[in-house]
Amino acid sequence: MKLQILLTLFLQGAVIESVKEISGYLGDTVTLSSGANPSWNLSSIDWSVFSNNTWIATYRNGKKNVNRVDRYKGRLRLNTSSGDLMIHNLNKGDAMEYTVDLINTQRQNNGTKTKLIVIERLTQPIIQTVTCTSAEGGSWLWLRCSSKDTGVNLAWQHSFPSVTLFNMTSPDGNAADLLGFLNTTQNLVEFTCISSRNIEKNSSAVTPNCGDAKPPSPPPHRERNVIVFFVGFFVGVLLVVIIFIFKEKIKAAWGHLLGTVLCYVIHVAMFQLKLSLLH
Repeated sequence: MKLQILLTLFLQGAVIESVKEISGYLGDTVTLSSGANPSWNLSSIDWSVFSNNTWIATYRNGKKNVNRVDRYKGRLRLNTSSGDLMIHNLNKGDAMEYTVDLINTQRQNNGTKTKLIVIERLTQPIIQTVTCTSAEGGSWLWLRCSSKDTGVNLAWQHSFPSVTLFNMTSPDGNAADLLGFLNTTQNLVEFTCISSRNIEKNSSAVTPNCGDAKPPSPPPHRERNVIVFFVGFFVGVLLVVIIFIFKEKIKAAWGHLLGTVLCYVIHVAMFQLKLSLLH
């Protein structure tokens, strides 16, 4: 009997194919294929995870059970004809290796391993207007595009191919800048930043109107405050330099002054004492 069990386990292990990979987006639904022969009439389906073969979905003796593990309850759907397993509302914890063992009514068996990779969808890139300043004959424009995602490529597009602009990408690839001069007739140009990773893309667009941009008015008395600041700073530095150069003389003069004041105080005190003794 033991020999028969060991032989069955060996044969089941031998028919398990190499691990397949499948990707699913966070929060979406993914279907894990069992790889069953379409001509098979399945009598037993066991989907499991982890090295200890924790069953998460089974079909035996005509009964289906997809609520064996709490973390998967309400999220699994098992197709008893094909053996495929559907997982709803994917989360990051679902990213692991899944094993399915199949047996048909002719007592033939087959097994498949599938590695599930859960990925997040790309977020929209963020466009920041660094500079949009009106000038004679047009406007100077500086746009910056960045993304919260990692491992993405950022690229600029605009609706006027004739516009000559300069593209710069930061060394770490986290931002892409667009600089250039737009003449008066090309103020309303739509600029699109595209974020891409593998075959997935997402984008954001902006139409800056630099003609309405006005430089901010300086606060009242700004120039006077700046002058006062620099004058005070210069005087402070000058005092520090004087003290550093003449510190020995200043120290001696300070000591002499303290000695003179002390002698005066003593002299006044003695004089007051004599007056009190005479009276």
